[in-house]
Amino acid sequence: MEKILLLEPEPLKFEAIWGDGRIAKKYNRKVAPGANIDRLADGGGFGDTDTIVSGQYAGKTLKWLYDNHKEYFGTPEEIRWEDVLPVGMGVGYAAENLSIQVHPREDWAQEHLGMHGKSECWFFIDCPENASIVMGHNAQTFEELDDYIARKDWYGLIHYEPIAPGKLLAIKAGTLHAIQKGTTFIEVCNPCPVTYRFYDYDRLDADGKPRYTDIPKTRENILVPNRIFTFPPIVSRYGGVKETWLANNEDYSVWRYEVDGKGTVPRKKPFMGCFVIEGQGTIDGMPLEPGRNFFVSRDADEVTLEGKLDILCCHS
Repeated sequence: MEKILLLEPEPLKFEAIWGDGRIAKKYNRKVAPGANIDRLADGGGFGDTDTIVSGQYAGKTLKWLYDNHKEYFGTPEEIRWEDVLPVGMGVGYAAENLSIQVHPREDWAQEHLGMHGKSECWFFIDCPENASIVMGHNAQTFEELDDYIARKDWYGLIHYEPIAPGKLLAIKAGTLHAIQKGTTFIEVCNPCPVTYRFYDYDRLDADGKPRYTDIPKTRENILVPNRIFTFPPIVSRYGGVKETWLANNEDYSVWRYEVDGKGTVPRKKPFMGCFVIEGQGTIDGMPLEPGRNFFVSRDADEVTLEGKLDILCCHS
């Protein structure tokens, strides 16, 4: 079994009202045919559509590896979901405010959609001074929530949480949330494609009509009262590597490596999905550069990082 697999994201195609292509350009990403790079909202990260570019399975996707060689991801007891890789990661920049939205809870999604729900977290790379994001709401009961909705008192309802570079916020499925303009972030999440839009600042679509919202399905999934989930960072040092654990819960784990020199770090989870935010260096002698995503398998008891690097890693 190979210990480290270098990866390449599939050509980018996700266009959004809040995308301006700067992350795709920053990391020199391939663009899918027909996609407008100036509307792309993300820059890849780590996920099952990534193509393996090193080793005996070069040319295969990470999904293929998960379907055919789960031993790379853990023992049968360590595998969380048999059907899909339970975690993904992507980097993006919000050129405009994202819509205020909710993702379905696991129990609701299994019953109504036949798929997994979506909990996520956001790690903030950069943002304006004194920035915040929409995170939750102020209703204590569903009766209060319905009253806010009936009066269309959106700004009285929503709760803002301050952010800063290097901070991580956990977003449990059912949490009302929205990234705000000017924020560069990495999202780590469970692989559910469903989003229920709650409010979109009365913006219009390309046809001049109000953008679609689905308040009924939002209400079926929303957490009331709201909860803010936090995880105290845990810091360890391995020579020239600072390891900071930012989240570790039943939905995902997220940690950061800040490399300045050289250090050998133990693998603390069955596998590691990683993305290089900035810097140059190596992992076990394999070259790393900004935007490189890679996978560390169950077979690697430890890896050696060297150079000047900022890396975010995930597991679920």
